[in-house]
Amino acid sequence: MRPKIYWVGLPASGRLVSMPRPRSSDWLDDEIAGWRAEGIDVIVSLLQANEVEELGLQREPDLCHDVGMEFISFPLPDRGVPSKACEARALAEAIVAHVKEGKGVALRCRAGIGRSALMAACVLVLFGLTPAAAFNLIGKARGVDVPDTEGQRDWVDRLTMTIGGIHPA
Repeated sequence: MRPKIYWVGLPASGRLVSMPRPRSSDWLDDEIAGWRAEGIDVIVSLLQANEVEELGLQREPDLCHDVGMEFISFPLPDRGVPSKACEARALAEAIVAHVKEGKGVALRCRAGIGRSALMAACVLVLFGLTPAAAFNLIGKARGVDVPDTEGQRDWVDRLTMTIGGIHPA
């Protein structure tokens, strides 16, 4: 079975993905191999430690490294927002750098529509999109409205105003 991957269009040579968590247990190896085969080079997990445990994903970082993928953990609360804008912006800037290098970067949380969409929107804002355009592009790729909450949308709007030159409209 192919993993559920939703590619988001970008104005760069690399690629950006928003996706849900992988199937766990016996399927985890196959999921990660599938990601690699689809051209994903970097995984950014937005799950908290208790979710990783609950979902049986403790082996994910090691399995990603085994197939040559970088694994980044940036825990965010379910349906929540980053507590430190500077750390979220630094992560978004690192993702932009990976994408500009031609890498495939996957942002994932539990369902792939809240936290993943929030961080993908931050990346797209750094590429020059408005938050509204970013969420629209991500929603089209996912086939559902994103993000999960108005609080997540508002958070990206506020971050955008700190970047300067780009307005939330």
